[in-house]
Amino acid sequence: MTAAGAAIRLLAPQVADAIAAGEVVERPAAVVKELCENALDAGATRIDVEMEGGGLVRIAVSDNGAGIPGDQLPLAVARHATSKVTSIDDLAAVRSLGFRGEALASIAAVSELVLTSRVADGDSGWELVCRGGDVVAHRPRPRAPGTTAEARDLFHNTPARLAFLRAERSEAAACVRAVSDLALTHPAVAFACRTGRRLALRTPGGTLRDAAAAVYGADAGELLEVAAVGDIAVAGLISEPRAHRGTRAGLVLVLNARRVHNRALVAAVEQAYAGLLPTGRHPFGVVAVELDPSRVDVNVHPTKREVRLRDEGRVFLAVQRACWSTLQDAHLRAAPARAALGSPPAGAAQAAALEVRDGSGARPAPGWGPRSTAPPGHGPAWPAVAGGAPVWPVPWAGAPAVREGGGDLAGADGPTGFPAAGPADGDRRLAELAPLLPLTQSADGWLVADSPRGLCLVDPHAAHERVLYALLLAAAEEAASRASAGPSQPLLFEATVSVEPAAAERVTGSAELLREVGFDLEPFGPGLVRCRAVPAAAGPRDPQRLVRELLDALAEPEDAAARRHRLAALTACHAAVRLGDRLGVREQARLLERLVGTPGGLTCPHGRPTVLLLDDRWLRRAFGRPAV
Repeated sequence: MTAAGAAIRLLAPQVADAIAAGEVVERPAAVVKELCENALDAGATRIDVEMEGGGLVRIAVSDNGAGIPGDQLPLAVARHATSKVTSIDDLAAVRSLGFRGEALASIAAVSELVLTSRVADGDSGWELVCRGGDVVAHRPRPRAPGTTAEARDLFHNTPARLAFLRAERSEAAACVRAVSDLALTHPAVAFACRTGRRLALRTPGGTLRDAAAAVYGADAGELLEVAAVGDIAVAGLISEPRAHRGTRAGLVLVLNARRVHNRALVAAVEQAYAGLLPTGRHPFGVVAVELDPSRVDVNVHPTKREVRLRDEGRVFLAVQRACWSTLQDAHLRAAPARAALGSPPAGAAQAAALEVRDGSGARPAPGWGPRSTAPPGHGPAWPAVAGGAPVWPVPWAGAPAVREGGGDLAGADGPTGFPAAGPADGDRRLAELAPLLPLTQSADGWLVADSPRGLCLVDPHAAHERVLYALLLAAAEEAASRASAGPSQPLLFEATVSVEPAAAERVTGSAELLREVGFDLEPFGPGLVRCRAVPAAAGPRDPQRLVRELLDALAEPEDAAARRHRLAALTACHAAVRLGDRLGVREQARLLERLVGTPGGLTCPHGRPTVLLLDDRWLRRAFGRPAV
């Protein structure tokens, strides 16, 4: 079909080149990836990457590979020109990273591209300059054997694409992440990556563990080795269950030496950790799969980001079993829920301010605890009346989490007393419980309190998190309105935190936001961040883990207000007491007093209820007594 009244015609070369460039070069990180892959295909053992302006001003990739003969440089920037594929049969078993012959042509179409190269036995190097896809210079240029590809003023002739890019620091972080992934994929190659004058990443060129140490920092020392042979071979390094991340970004999947994104393989790795990680946490590491190239179709995506597997089910099982076997051989236990964000020293006194702890729960492991009388998912055996029916249903069993700012104090069938509360009712309904007086703390850590409305059960972690979240968010919003720093607490000893290089880039890009929340952070060398202060409401305990969690959270593409909420919620969860911590009577009273005086609803920032009300009507029904 044709447009009304329009004739069919061939696209102009400039238009066709722009379309091809849009498929391959969607952001600066794509340029870094394509140029580094060309260097790897050329047999380079050392690759240096330099960026300015988040990659938009300048990207330069230098290698010591085979080089390009001077007379072939003009052909290298032509569309569909490549030395890696000669016939259609070659596409059935692609081994090289590049094979479409579009990368250099697409980059040249949206930048000023300068190629300088020399082959090992060449008398001199040669330089080729392209602007907007047109060759404007081709001349001799001294150079050691290898190639340097330099892209300047990216997207200068396609300004509409600039509107879809993120902030400069975010783009720089994406470029560093692209180099990090390639360093893990090809650990024998030495990589160096600089953003401006700062060295963001350096790998020595050696073993996978050497590359992992440069990318993951201190966490790499405890990675477990995966090794499974066969027609589907699986190798790599994966994290212990007690070390985990808030996102899946730390997991790198490699298929036949190619970094790939495949949901099924990610699910295979995570299934191996079933029952070992807290809810919402993810493993990290490198999982490399080797199989017959004829069983992999790498020609299904313009950027070669995704692949199609002929036997996806078999590959899934091979990856899942290899990772599971590694975890079993290490005799590991499930990560304790209370260790999710670090735990205090044994015997540490509980301060009146209610110090830093976390209460994220772990998914149940196979089997059930010694105090339970039924398999997981069936709940405890409740007392029964004469007819054998239970006296009451399990409170909150299977109930969905209540959203922030609304919800009731209990489920419809569980302990109740308050009708459903909307966002506008939350503050009033919590205030109706005042004064909330502590009675005791159960052996499992729940607080029991008395109120004018009836007996209350309180989750101390959710309650403390609710209080801290309101304080942190209010302080951050006030600091943002005044363009100043939020209230902070200097650390007695500055903490140097080992993070992924891309995460370190986010510190500079989010400096103002972090300052509003109350953090004082700065990059401190490749893969290192220095923490001088934390929010006053958070306390100084385990700043390393808190900083890592924050930088993971900053990877989400959100506006400033949403990020402020996210950072306040994460910091509050980190700082709150944990379920099971023993609180003195004065500490219980202080927490309950602050809870009923805190605005913002009945739940913690993650949707868990803070209070469960057992009013007289519910208790009479539960005990079979007549209503009054």
